[in-house]
Amino acid sequence: SLQTLCMLPVSSVDAQVACIQFLMEKESVFVALRSGDIFSINVGSGSWDVETVGTVDSGISGCAWSPDDEVLAVVTGEGQLLLMTQEFDVLNEFALSKDEQSEVQHVAVGWGTKATQYHGKAGKAAALEDTKIDVAGLSADDDFEVRVSWRGDGDFFAVSSLDPAAGREIRVFSREGKLHSVGEKITALEHTLAWKPSGRLVAATEKQSHRHDVVFYERNGLRHGEFTLRTSTRRVLDLAWNADSSVLAVLALVDTQGNGTYLEPCVELWADKNYHWYLKQELRSSAFGGDSISHVVWDPEDIFCLHVLGQASYMQVRLHAAPDVSHVAADDSNSAACVVDGDKLLYTPFAVANVPPPMALHTLSTGIPTTHVAFSAFGSGNDFAVLLADRRTVVLYESASASKVSQMIAPVEKMRVKISSGSSIRQICWPRRDTLVALGIDCISVLNVDSGTTESYPVANLKLDACDLTTLVAAPHAALVIVQDSRGHVYSLDIDSVPIELLPIAELPTLCVEIDAVVVDGTPVVIGRTDRNQLFANNHLISSVCSSFYLRQDMLVFTTTTHFARFVPVDGEILTVAPSEDSNSVISKYDESRRRVERGSTIVLASPVGENVIFQMPRGNLETVRPRAMVLAVVRRALDDHRYRDAILNCRVNRIDMNIIYDHNPQELISRINDFVMQVNDPDLLNLFVSGLRNEDITRTMYTGLKSCD
Repeated sequence: SLQTLCMLPVSSVDAQVACIQFLMEKESVFVALRSGDIFSINVGSGSWDVETVGTVDSGISGCAWSPDDEVLAVVTGEGQLLLMTQEFDVLNEFALSKDEQSEVQHVAVGWGTKATQYHGKAGKAAALEDTKIDVAGLSADDDFEVRVSWRGDGDFFAVSSLDPAAGREIRVFSREGKLHSVGEKITALEHTLAWKPSGRLVAATEKQSHRHDVVFYERNGLRHGEFTLRTSTRRVLDLAWNADSSVLAVLALVDTQGNGTYLEPCVELWADKNYHWYLKQELRSSAFGGDSISHVVWDPEDIFCLHVLGQASYMQVRLHAAPDVSHVAADDSNSAACVVDGDKLLYTPFAVANVPPPMALHTLSTGIPTTHVAFSAFGSGNDFAVLLADRRTVVLYESASASKVSQMIAPVEKMRVKISSGSSIRQICWPRRDTLVALGIDCISVLNVDSGTTESYPVANLKLDACDLTTLVAAPHAALVIVQDSRGHVYSLDIDSVPIELLPIAELPTLCVEIDAVVVDGTPVVIGRTDRNQLFANNHLISSVCSSFYLRQDMLVFTTTTHFARFVPVDGEILTVAPSEDSNSVISKYDESRRRVERGSTIVLASPVGENVIFQMPRGNLETVRPRAMVLAVVRRALDDHRYRDAILNCRVNRIDMNIIYDHNPQELISRINDFVMQVNDPDLLNLFVSGLRNEDITRTMYTGLKSCD
């Protein structure tokens, strides 16, 4: 609930806020009203005393502090631009729209322009047609207000304002107040404005009759790309970048019902990869208590923490990015991954095809933007459940196994179920074919898929010492449903008991953004990665430079910020293995425990039983590699299962010394030499095997396994 700490000495009519910001150095809250009044609220002493700083007689149309809180840019009601210090001394004052030559002029040399293109039947007249926009049109949704946005380093700021002669335009000024550039005019530029903290682009919106775009400008004023919002997004209220420029929040009025009768305030979270913009989340007012969302602000320090303010409530949303992939160790697993893009789900089975985003082998339409995807923890692990943005509806998909891409068919929607009781759902998991488990804001719900009945249990009744539950995962390698609280404590969820019970299984040193579990010597071990790149097995630190991980039944695979992929066997030693930073270390050519990877690579998934690992590069492309550790694991498993032809083919394809076929278990091979010859049944392969034999035990000299590697 919201608490009143102080009251400003103004009437409700004049209390329209133009800017409010906490000034860390002065330990005060700056408040500027559109009436022109400026106040400073002292919070350092805890007294919350209100001090009147001054008044701008003509009112304040817009203002914003520089990122270092040293310079305040104020646009007055008369169209004057004021630059003031932290002590509110005026540094510069001038007319915002004065006729002044900017430092940067738009220059076109003609390459790629309309005049140089072939226009077919339209002829030369179309090439000579003038397409320059002198006066930009005004969107019907424009609020006629001024916006000010600073670049991340504070050297420049942009002002979006209405010019009587030119329509709405964006002007870029230096910190000293010198006009740097004027934005290129477009058809219907809107009032929103947000400068990307990384400094490269300025975001705004353009609403045309047939489409609604988020457009980008460079510092020199030239337009630089755009992406189109969904047709259900009717009006954009504000834009906000997170601190590392990876996510753009769009506060908008959205036709969530699809009939145009009610436009619901929503926060859309967009992220780009591989030159494509994805809608990753849609936060609806109705899904968070029903209070209408009015403002959104990113945390300046926690890059994935979003502060959402409603008309009468406040909510803090913490986000993290994790790949939606299958984990079940089954021979017929498709090793599938799903990428969320609004109401589209991009599905790719990496066991038969590697299709890089933004493309996919199959594109599924859910009708409503997706919030969370959970692959099944039973059978082959190919089926998956999708939680939609209303945070009540779950779509269940079935996917058949395939051995080659020509046999792969698109997943089929099996049914849609609604979780009717309890609070809005944040995460789901699918541990059994007939059971879905959902984690709500303040409850855990268990849904019987066959009957459609839901049982909800308040978190307050689960004796968690008032800690919030943050993560829900179905761990197939441990046959458990696990949940994590805000302290990092992990519990096993007994969904068969009534009421459900939480059984403690591990205490991670801190809250982890990704968790999974596996059974080691009959005891579940929890693997967790923090947002500070620490990787833990229970409370034991495995690495302090982990950027991503994937847990198999027999092996833990993770990448590091020092550009290595590491492979750790899942056995009793995982709780005692010494952490390694891999800094400038020399790798033996026979070392199975690590390999170099491209800078910034992260794991999408590793084949649960095969030898492939899918890496995503910083620029967005995907690469499939076959690490020596995983290839040898497949070869050893084939030899143990007496699948000699599979073993010898793997050795030939992956250039593995065939001595391992004998040295792995000499007595076993000699006793089954007839089976070996009959299975291989290829003179060339037999000659290759025999000619490569030598008097050396390569299990001691070359392929020593993961345990003996440092």
